[in-house]
Amino acid sequence: MSTARYAYHYATHGRTPVETGRVLIDHALLSQADGHLQQMAEVSRDRPAWAQDLVQIARAVFLADKLSPRGHSDDRWTRHLDLMVQVSEPDAWTEAALALLSRLAKTLTADRWTIRVRPGAAIWPHQGRVLASSQVEEVALFSGGLDSAAYAADRARLRRGDLLLVSYFEPHWARQQTRVGDAIDVLRARTIRQFRASQQVVARRPDLEPSARSRGLLYMATAVYLAAAHDVPQVAVPENGQLALNPALTPARVAACSTRSVHPHTLALLNELIEAVGGSVVVVNPYLHLTKGEVCRRAVTAGLPASALTGATLSCGRPPRDRPELHCGHCYPCLVRHSGLLAALDGDDTPYGKDIWTVDDAADAAVDRRALHRWLSRPFGMRDLVTDMPLPRDLDPAPLVDVVERGRAELVDMFRRHGETVIRRTR
Repeated sequence: MSTARYAYHYATHGRTPVETGRVLIDHALLSQADGHLQQMAEVSRDRPAWAQDLVQIARAVFLADKLSPRGHSDDRWTRHLDLMVQVSEPDAWTEAALALLSRLAKTLTADRWTIRVRPGAAIWPHQGRVLASSQVEEVALFSGGLDSAAYAADRARLRRGDLLLVSYFEPHWARQQTRVGDAIDVLRARTIRQFRASQQVVARRPDLEPSARSRGLLYMATAVYLAAAHDVPQVAVPENGQLALNPALTPARVAACSTRSVHPHTLALLNELIEAVGGSVVVVNPYLHLTKGEVCRRAVTAGLPASALTGATLSCGRPPRDRPELHCGHCYPCLVRHSGLLAALDGDDTPYGKDIWTVDDAADAAVDRRALHRWLSRPFGMRDLVTDMPLPRDLDPAPLVDVVERGRAELVDMFRRHGETVIRRTR
């Protein structure tokens, strides 16, 4: 089996020599966020160079991922990506740190990564002003999805220092993210700041890789940089335990064929990497032990109206681009969303592009529904939790098995509500 091989050099400053065989990646492909990012990070003290370098490396990984079509591999997935990145403090990126970085990238994308650094990047300059006298106290990712909306609404009600939300968006759905933000703004008892940037790669190429397993690193590295600049000790990445653990429904969906951006192993690797390069920010998932339904209930308790949950949040794994609906209705994230809303609201008014419950079992659109039905009929235990992804040694697996089982109960009830029985087997 042959693996597609790609070699890149990511430069951020000045003219730099590029090794023969490497393609130069222009940082401008994703640099439209720089002005706003530096503005949101404007503080009176120096901003940590390691955190800026982490953002640049995350951008380089994301761009290399998008510029490298998987279709050139025999298995139409696995690639070997050799990446050189210009940084400001290369000495911090020791051999051990770079090995961790390569492991993290491999965990996210299921590719083979070789990542090295070279000097020459310039430190982002201060803009000469501080945005506000109030103190940023919390930093969290905000995708506009149901989970991040629930968390933001919950934290917005607290009378504390500023809450800084970090968002990337696809231009197609920018308005939707704004609608969710407006619903949260009504509830706020504290100042909310928001960093928003497009994740669109500015490249006139028709063959950009459609998958984007590395974008989670881009999001989290940006949030870590802003937290480090404001001396905030942790970044919240809210994702319900069902989708954070994301156990494979079938053997064909192991590794990065199922998204692992917020898996405990991924976050542990990122936190280990941050420590290795001299940082102290910790990335956490506050919703790891909650099901989708439990997250939905938290959103309602926080004051988000049902209409905002069903009509404004975006959870779909394959959002339709040529239809008014934001959710396809038949992908796995849509099914988990539907089960959670049914559990919390006893109904779901989300406008789905397809009513999956009227689709014939043999249709292509029903593939996730069929896989989910089969998975629910099989028992689930500790071994299934770590089949293709380890857990951090300090994390108790028993509560994780429990959250998956509670989530499975919500999914079984969803099938029951639509007239389908799931016969659950025990070991």
